[in-house]
Amino acid sequence: MPYTTSQISHRLLFLLIVGLFSTHMVLAQRTQSYAEPDYHFRNGLELFEKANYAASRYEFRQYLEPRRSDGSQTLLNTGDQNAVEAEYYVALTSLYIDEPGAELLVDRFVKNHSEHPKAGQLYGDLGTYYFNRQDYAKAISFLEKAVAQGGSTTQQTAYKYQLALSYYNTQDLQHALPLLNEVKLDPSFANAPAASYYAGVINFRNRNYNEAVSDFRRIERNPTYQNEVPNWIAQSLYKQRRYDDLLAYTEPLLKRSNNSLLSEVALFTAEVFYQQNQFARAIPYYKQYISAVGAKAPAAVKFRYGQSLFRTGAYADAITQLKPLASGKDTTAQYAAYTLGVSYLQTQNPTYALSAFDQAGRLSFNKDIQEEARFTHAKLQLDQNNGADAVKELTAFLKQYPGSKFENEANELTGEAYSASNNYPAAIAYIEGLKRRTPKINATYQRLTYNQGVNDFNAERYPQAVANLDKSLKYPVDTELQQAAQFWKAESYSAGKQYDTAIPLYASIAKAGSGSYATKSLYGLGYAYYNKKDYTRALPYFRDFVSRGSDADNREQVQDATIRLADTYFAGKQYESAMRYYEQAIAQNAPDKDYAAYQKAVILSYVGRDAEAKAQFDQVQRQFPNSRFVDESLLQKANVDFERGAYQVAIQGYTKLIQDKPNSSLIPAALLKRAIAYGNIQQYDPAIADYKRILDNYGNSEQAQSALLGIQNTLNDAGRPEEFSQVLGQYKKGNPGSSDVERVQFENAKDIYASGKYQQAIQSLLSFMQEYPASPSTNEARYYLAESYRQTDDANNALRYYNLIITDNRSDYLVRAATRAADLEAKQKNYPRAIRNYQIIMARANGKADQVAAQLGMMDTYFVYPKPDSAAIIAREVLTAGNVVPGAQNRAQLMLGKVAFGKGDYKTAQADFEKTIALAKDVNGAEAQYYLGLILNKQKKYKESTATLLKFNEQFGDFEYWKGKAFILIADNNVALDEVAQAKAVLNSIIENSSDQAIITEAKQKLATLEK
Repeated sequence: MPYTTSQISHRLLFLLIVGLFSTHMVLAQRTQSYAEPDYHFRNGLELFEKANYAASRYEFRQYLEPRRSDGSQTLLNTGDQNAVEAEYYVALTSLYIDEPGAELLVDRFVKNHSEHPKAGQLYGDLGTYYFNRQDYAKAISFLEKAVAQGGSTTQQTAYKYQLALSYYNTQDLQHALPLLNEVKLDPSFANAPAASYYAGVINFRNRNYNEAVSDFRRIERNPTYQNEVPNWIAQSLYKQRRYDDLLAYTEPLLKRSNNSLLSEVALFTAEVFYQQNQFARAIPYYKQYISAVGAKAPAAVKFRYGQSLFRTGAYADAITQLKPLASGKDTTAQYAAYTLGVSYLQTQNPTYALSAFDQAGRLSFNKDIQEEARFTHAKLQLDQNNGADAVKELTAFLKQYPGSKFENEANELTGEAYSASNNYPAAIAYIEGLKRRTPKINATYQRLTYNQGVNDFNAERYPQAVANLDKSLKYPVDTELQQAAQFWKAESYSAGKQYDTAIPLYASIAKAGSGSYATKSLYGLGYAYYNKKDYTRALPYFRDFVSRGSDADNREQVQDATIRLADTYFAGKQYESAMRYYEQAIAQNAPDKDYAAYQKAVILSYVGRDAEAKAQFDQVQRQFPNSRFVDESLLQKANVDFERGAYQVAIQGYTKLIQDKPNSSLIPAALLKRAIAYGNIQQYDPAIADYKRILDNYGNSEQAQSALLGIQNTLNDAGRPEEFSQVLGQYKKGNPGSSDVERVQFENAKDIYASGKYQQAIQSLLSFMQEYPASPSTNEARYYLAESYRQTDDANNALRYYNLIITDNRSDYLVRAATRAADLEAKQKNYPRAIRNYQIIMARANGKADQVAAQLGMMDTYFVYPKPDSAAIIAREVLTAGNVVPGAQNRAQLMLGKVAFGKGDYKTAQADFEKTIALAKDVNGAEAQYYLGLILNKQKKYKESTATLLKFNEQFGDFEYWKGKAFILIADNNVALDEVAQAKAVLNSIIENSSDQAIITEAKQKLATLEK
């Protein structure tokens, strides 16, 4: 076996040391050796055979020295064979120990002894020596001479082999191959198999594949090469496209052995089957190859393995193979990403498919794949109800690929995408711009215009609602949708107070006699006549609607209609029937049961059942202590006593209202009634005091004029008419009336405010208040001044003037001022003050709507305080009040879910969020949908969380903020599932498509973290 350079160096060092030691031993024995003339010669041979070259050289020189006649260095007579051989060994050992001038000795020996056998052997020995040392350049110089010298066949064969390998190792394949061809066929030469191997390699490199196969086949059973040769044979056959021959050779071989050294054989077998589209047969050989080489397998091979799995329907396995490839930036990555996308679709995983197609579409190595990937991505967005994103992508696709083979389909899908995006105006405009409309498109148009009409109605854009509903009615493809459009058109006219136009529309639907819209139209007809104060005609419609209560899908509407039916009976003075339906509403626990209970008491007072009436008024106060009808009940109870002449008792009732409810809007009415009662029992001083209190504190009330006349009459009755002049003067001073200058100046200030010029409005309103400090319009001016400060972000000054109105406690602007103040205090985190203002609103609210609006504000304030339990209490009160404020019940239901979520009660929270979504698909539903996904995320149910959040595009695509939050949470889920590439793709999509800057910023931050 040839030694390495390092091994030879160590060996020579060892031999030199031994040689020096041996030299001393020889010198020690010299006295014994002179008697033997050939001793040095024989000793030199022995040392040479032991590779002790330095000592051997010394012995041969000792042998030659006495044979030189004059001591010169000339060679001896060639007739002395031992002397010639000694010269040979001196030259050879000199080279072996790198003696200077050694090569000169070799050349001189060959020149002087050219006929001697050792001459040719010397070049060969030296060539072999350098060949073994892997000094191929020197080996070539000597082996070329040895071969040229000729000699025995056996020796020449060895020299030719060494020379060929020296050429091979110096990449001189042209000279190596002929020599290898000479020796590879020699059956007696031990290295003939090696020669065949190297000849095969050279022939392969020279693309002489037939010759290469022959060379390799010659040694395929040789133990040294039997595991390596098949790879070369398979590759040679593959290069020649001799696929049948390749398979005939490789398949039996691979069946016999699963040796990892045959991995290349397995690869070329797989590649042949792949090219022949025999993917099932390719798969096991790809698997064998990749199992052997592992991560070293080329990406293209891994792709074809994954593609084979894909083609045979093994999509899950294909995904495993292709996923690591798809994140690259080359052609293989592009193909892999596209195939991965299709595989994800086949395994019902559209979310990951979107990311894969997105990756394939970002790479431009193959333009056709890029085009198809982008189109498929857009199409999939639509399939996933990502309408807004689909619109953007399809529009961009049509612009980038105007002549695409997908152009027609993309045009068709664009209309659907607009519809799915809930961008109804754009969708309607798109369809209206089409030159040709199919029945399917007309059906879509009917639905789109209907949806837009309903949206306009909800936004109180009634004329626009009618216009869009009329468009929908022009294409009655869906009869149910047609009836719905007719109904909402009637609702739009009714909401716009065009009752005469609405009534025939309702009537045409009601004539159908069945269906939810027919029932709802009865309710609409009742209200249309009710609002026209035509109670007689309203009555039968409310009655019919109530009788169909089981058909109505809104329990609150039935309860409301029950009360309205009672009202119509009440208006027609059919008191018994009215009371029966008020009692029915109370029994049904209707949201307005406090009103029904109050009306029952009023009826009892009307029919002269005074004791029952008073008891009923007391019941209202006890059962509904927070109701706005408590004040009314106190007043009406006192009025019952007043009407029957029980003035002292009436006075006590009025006093109770005045003392217990000092902020009530009924105080002026109570004071007036009490003053009259005092006058009737000739208690003039307290009567005059009440009249003065009205004139001083409630000069703008409707009772003021009556109080002025009352105090005049009372002073006359008391015999003090002279005092009236002073009272009248004082009243005029406090209520000078609206002079033309004052009125014009104030109206001008309001006009400036209305135009949005808030800084100028502030100056005008301040000037007005300074000039007319006693104006009855002072509180109104304060309100607009506070509003102007609010609009200019001067919260402190805004609160200052809102609070002046609240402190005065008499203005019609009290509720509005308290509402604004509560909102500002909450924003400044002054939560106790905000809550106090909401309590004022609830106490002074003129209607149920104002009361519920205040409750909603208080609920939100308690939640951020944080006092979640208090927020939950208010939320439940809002839910029981009915949907008197649009979206109120949704907000309250959402709040209950958020409170439960904050406590970690996910089961309760989930139920509340699901109820919120069922109530309406509004912003509250969108937030609830996000929380449902967040609950599953908290429970580490990441896949379920993602599935829940993906419903956003279908139900809440318009709510950009919550949609963005949902998809950021989807990215978090992907990270938790170790799908980092998917997470990045989702975040990139958010950054590119979202219109909410806060969401974009959050997505960028998360993406940067992932990139790190």
